[in-house]
Amino acid sequence: MTDRSVPVPSGGGSVLPSPDEQVRRTVLDNGLRVVTDRLPTSRSVAASVWVGVGGRDESDEMSGASHFLEHLLFKGTDERDAKSIAVAIDGIGGDMNAFTANEHTAFYARMPAVEAHVGIDLLLDVVQNPALRDWEFDGEREVILEELAAAEDDPDDVSSVKLFERLFPDHPLGREVLGSIESIDGLTRDAVRDFFGEWYTPANLVVAAAGDIDHDLLVDEVDRRFGDRSPGPVPTRTEPDDRLGESSVEVRPIEVVHLAMGWRALAVDDDGRYALALLNHVFGSGPSSRLFQEVREERGLTYSISSAVSHHVDTGAVSVHCATAPGKVDDLIAVVDTILDDVVSHGISREELARAKGSLRGAYLMSYEDVGTRMTRLGMSETMRGGLTPIDEHLARLEAVTDDEVQRVAEQVLGSARVMSSVGPR
Repeated sequence: MTDRSVPVPSGGGSVLPSPDEQVRRTVLDNGLRVVTDRLPTSRSVAASVWVGVGGRDESDEMSGASHFLEHLLFKGTDERDAKSIAVAIDGIGGDMNAFTANEHTAFYARMPAVEAHVGIDLLLDVVQNPALRDWEFDGEREVILEELAAAEDDPDDVSSVKLFERLFPDHPLGREVLGSIESIDGLTRDAVRDFFGEWYTPANLVVAAAGDIDHDLLVDEVDRRFGDRSPGPVPTRTEPDDRLGESSVEVRPIEVVHLAMGWRALAVDDDGRYALALLNHVFGSGPSSRLFQEVREERGLTYSISSAVSHHVDTGAVSVHCATAPGKVDDLIAVVDTILDDVVSHGISREELARAKGSLRGAYLMSYEDVGTRMTRLGMSETMRGGLTPIDEHLARLEAVTDDEVQRVAEQVLGSARVMSSVGPR
């Protein structure tokens, strides 16, 4: 195995140590990666296992398999049932959970540092030895079908799902990560077990932890459990083509219209992502953004409106979400279009850029007071980019963005073709 510390800048003479000073990374001989961020003064530990496989890595028939496994792994292992797992983590005041995305599935736990061995043992056990019993499979299928039904009843969720179907037509990125009623009904235990066996292998696994954690002890434990396994395959992904779908209108007898707008954007390692983050902050992320101030505060056209950026290994998206009364839809879209035209044509002001840099810098630094955020940063970066960008470097790259770069990204992303989705009475 190889072991190295993440290289970090000197900090420009700062008397404070680098925030990445205690980050360590080890790669087992079979490719499994262990990344830790030690905080000796922390009273807690956040640990996680990231699987580099998600919704886009499933066939149409297997759609929803990753999310199904997210549920099933907590139902029991060879030696524990679901109640034993819940009792063990609750008995130390900790918690365990998981989530599924397009390109990864993550299982995580947080617990007091003095009980970290208990939580880590549980976490590794559910990923290493899930029982996947027949009766648990059938019962969890019903739970997931209820989850799908609840999502279908939420017009905000539906407008978002329809938007991404149109942004990435006939591509796995356009599918609902939960799967569909048809695909979940059609999944068999053997098919899901085979999916687990094929993809939950060392080449796709990252173990990440932050807090008062001993890196070497964690590596030894992970190596003991997974070190003799073969690396296994990694998913091969097809980049979506340039096609966009038609905008979607779904009529429902509800009080307001839920709107979503979207544009194709940048991949996770694109150098323009720093400019895009700053552009998004000025455009629609937060209460000082143009969208919130002009659409909500000045004109009262919606209770809330915001934009968000999502990145994938080969593409990305910017989306805007809001809800408004049927009679205000045209006015709202007209105001959004005016804001878009101005941003694409003229970019943002230097004052807006400076404020965005200050906001993102402050939020970024304050978030790393939390061990859960530090753990997520390690796991996400290693899984999506294959390595960690040091905090000092990340902040320096944000600070170096110019207003010309922001305008170029605005032209590239927000100046491209847009798709829309609406759910409501109009």
